[in-house]
Amino acid sequence: MRRLALTLAAAGLVLGGTPALAAPAKKAAAKAPAAAPAKAQAAQSEHAVLYLKVLISALQSDEVKEEAKSTLVGCLYENPLGKISEGMDKVFAENADKVHRDKPAEVFAVLAAVCGYKGDPTQPAKSPTGGR
Repeated sequence: MRRLALTLAAAGLVLGGTPALAAPAKKAAAKAPAAAPAKAQAAQSEHAVLYLKVLISALQSDEVKEEAKSTLVGCLYENPLGKISEGMDKVFAENADKVHRDKPAEVFAVLAAVCGYKGDPTQPAKSPTGGR
């Protein structure tokens, strides 16, 4: 009986020990090539946060047309933020000389376009005389 217990214990150590020994080697090998994708993912996350901030600001602004706000909400509702961010990043990459992430108005314009809004999403400034 004791011999069976030792055999089972030894088998458990060998079988249980192999994955534990193999796992750190895989993790160590995976860390080196994962550094570049981790940086890219961090940049994508940073962009997504910026886009979400611009979207929230647009929804709170009195200068954004209600139709544009509805389009933005629908876009966010129907699409994951990651998909919207990918579309935004693509526009910024293809038009680096025309639009810039450090200009919120340009980020908003790209966001509205990526979400499918046609035309100018902002309302003209109201005159103090009520348009007269």
